[in-house]
Amino acid sequence: MNRSKNTLLTRREFVATSLAGATALTACASPPPKKLMLIRYDAESRQKEEIAGFFEKMVSVHRALEIPASFFCMGAAMEMRETEFRSFFNEVKDDPLFDIQDHSYSHVGLGYDRGISVDELRADFDRSFDVHERLRGSRPIGVTMAGTGSRDGEPLSGFDATEKSRAELDMLAGLGVRMINTFHSNVDSSKAFINYRDLGHSEVMGFPSGYGDNGWLRGRKFGDPEEFILSQIKERGERGEHIPVMLHDDTEWIDVDDKELKWVSLIADAGRKAGFELVTHQECYRRKSLWADFDMAQHKPS
Repeated sequence: MNRSKNTLLTRREFVATSLAGATALTACASPPPKKLMLIRYDAESRQKEEIAGFFEKMVSVHRALEIPASFFCMGAAMEMRETEFRSFFNEVKDDPLFDIQDHSYSHVGLGYDRGISVDELRADFDRSFDVHERLRGSRPIGVTMAGTGSRDGEPLSGFDATEKSRAELDMLAGLGVRMINTFHSNVDSSKAFINYRDLGHSEVMGFPSGYGDNGWLRGRKFGDPEEFILSQIKERGERGEHIPVMLHDDTEWIDVDDKELKWVSLIADAGRKAGFELVTHQECYRRKSLWADFDMAQHKPS
């Protein structure tokens, strides 16, 4: 029986139609999760005159270039520069580009084999949280860990390392902390988002931390700073890994005299070109798929 050309597909037409359909289905499929760049500032300078103008310039640059960033503010610095911090907080309070968190009151060390007691640590963080509440009307939910040099001995491998370090995590969770550095044995702290379920705190997110400017920029520990940081962004992007970048207000503004904040502009631009999505730590916490399902029992150390 003869059929018209309009009702019968040739083999070539069938194959072409099938390929087109497959292409359409692929295009509609959910894209893979984007690799993230987390830019943060540890705002800890207590040099009132030398640091003047930093916040105004920083807000201008970040808004002009739409660069999200988290600010982990030290309590003693907030009190020393209260007028500046209060003005900064008021300016950015409704702007999702800016995420305000805490860096302890006096730069105390968490996760060391020596160091002050858990009660002293609690008092220090609680004091800093009170400053946040007084200056901006709310307490933070995130903290970053501070380095103390050799004062407290060698850093431990994680909050799981000793009874005291476990108690430190319990203390922070009790203060309402829901975000802190990834600090767990056998986990790459510069790459991984985790939760602390195995330590009794499934509600707490661990976020990657690394690439501190005191090392690669101020200290020039890895050669030319620009070559180093751009190469790291490129390599992380090619491997599909998240990248954290830790800046300091005094390093940028005072130590390397970067009054135009060219380094954050350079980093953000390179990150976007490498395919990173720039996000705040608060945004990462909201994306629970990043961290809430992390299973330490199934994690295989590299």
